[in-house]
Amino acid sequence: MKKFLLIDGFAMMFRAFYAVKFAPNYNGKPVGAVFGCATTILQAIEQFEPDFLVIAVDAPEKTFRHEMDENYKAQRTKAPDEFLEQIPIIMEMIESLGIPKLIKPGFEADDIIGTLAKKAEAQNIESFILSGDLDFLQLISDKIHLAKFNGREPLIFDAEKTFEKLGVYPHQIVDYKAICGDSSDNYKGIPGVGPKTCTALLSEYQNFDTIYKNLDKLKPKVREKFEAHREYALHCRELATIHPEVPVDFLFTKDNEFNLEAEKFHAFFTKIGFNSLHRRVDKLTSNAQEVNTSTQMGLF
Repeated sequence: MKKFLLIDGFAMMFRAFYAVKFAPNYNGKPVGAVFGCATTILQAIEQFEPDFLVIAVDAPEKTFRHEMDENYKAQRTKAPDEFLEQIPIIMEMIESLGIPKLIKPGFEADDIIGTLAKKAEAQNIESFILSGDLDFLQLISDKIHLAKFNGREPLIFDAEKTFEKLGVYPHQIVDYKAICGDSSDNYKGIPGVGPKTCTALLSEYQNFDTIYKNLDKLKPKVREKFEAHREYALHCRELATIHPEVPVDFLFTKDNEFNLEAEKFHAFFTKIGFNSLHRRVDKLTSNAQEVNTSTQMGLF
């Protein structure tokens, strides 16, 4: 089965910005986030050996969710200038390395990733979504996984790990967020109904709609909250749902298969001064050549 790696661009950038404790410089400016992104990409290639690789990035324009709700993510403060000034260099790096960078105005990177992961699933391609955003848990299936790096090894979320983390299964994530809300995206769900009550109800009734069909069986105070906030909870469910039909151009063809071209990596790392990464590129290239030779010899 072919493997498809989808990297959540800004999740990678923010993680890199705060994770890199030293401050490499380029033209007198810090590029720690650039270095962190470079090492993340190399580590991801090493860990997953993808047949296809894309990086999805949020567009600067507001999305359809902002049109639905003016308060969507309104609480978020502006990113530090030191982070923002590194974004163009990170974008240059992605392009220099020959990795497809996908942006679609009106949609979030989540929606691009969800669309492509579903398309890959339909073609029997296994997808790994590299992100720290738990919204992606709603996409998990036998062929779609959420991957979070945990030290040197990725933490792979499947249905059981999702349940261990939140007490619900992937198909219940959107309903869970509709009821409990999401403070990072600035919507509240049903006020006064927390994760413990929510997971108990979803365990018993399976989904949002069935809970509402059985309101008469709920405790009076809980029933009142569900009755009073039904329309807002439905609104939150729409905000939480990853849109799986973004019009993006990416085909799973031979021409779009990812091949690590060492010279592109070396050229950018030399330009930016990331000399310590050259050896990692050579190691990855050497490993790829060994796999190709072994395959030709019929060992696999």
